[in-house]
Amino acid sequence: MSQTANITIYLQAVGGHFLGANAYDPSNILISLKYAGGKIKIPYVVTPYFTDDGNVSPNFTDGASSFLPIITIPQPMPAVQTASINFLSADFTTVAGKASIKLPTVVEFAELLVSVPTTSGKPILLSQSVILNPAQPEYKITLPVPGLYLSASSISKMVSVFVKMMCGCAVTPGPPASLWPANDFTVYANVVDVLGGTTTYQLTYDTTKTGNSLFSAPLSPKQKKIKSVTYTAIQKSTGNYGVLVDTL
Repeated sequence: MSQTANITIYLQAVGGHFLGANAYDPSNILISLKYAGGKIKIPYVVTPYFTDDGNVSPNFTDGASSFLPIITIPQPMPAVQTASINFLSADFTTVAGKASIKLPTVVEFAELLVSVPTTSGKPILLSQSVILNPAQPEYKITLPVPGLYLSASSISKMVSVFVKMMCGCAVTPGPPASLWPANDFTVYANVVDVLGGTTTYQLTYDTTKTGNSLFSAPLSPKQKKIKSVTYTAIQKSTGNYGVLVDTL
């Protein structure tokens, strides 16, 4: 007779928190498990002001902390001089995908499928093998979600883009405001004008909008009317990157 098992899936932004209410379009995060028993949908429920996206601590706790650390690069004196490492753990209100499944009668390799929405209009698709053991009634799995969360700002005399971690965690000038300092990110805007010409601008963190993750650069006085802007951002410490095309 088949046993019933509980499965819990955590989706953690690489270098950040779990994907909760601050992530992009969390209501459309989709998780499913495909195995001999069929394709099972695993609900990923985000409740604003109730579910949290994990708890950060410098200490690692066996069985509770995620294996993915949050690394903050060294900052110039007199702030942090060495990289700091923190760990993310979950509590009973932490966002996760949860379901009960009927286990197979023999050991089986199942496939976990995840779709994470992005501002580019196409989702990040993730797949991971899961070993289902008929003698194991509990499963807790953490999947890393790579990328950066980019959203465009209005264009007038500036090109600007908001750059966040996939969890929606903000970039700031550095600790203690957040664990993601602006000098860990390189951001560019490739501007295409209506005549087909291109101009590349390197964007810098906007210190007048502290906490808003805004990177911007002034447009050249010679800039022709803009047709589209392609924003690219790279987090140097993790290799995370994001791309966003803004068509005007």
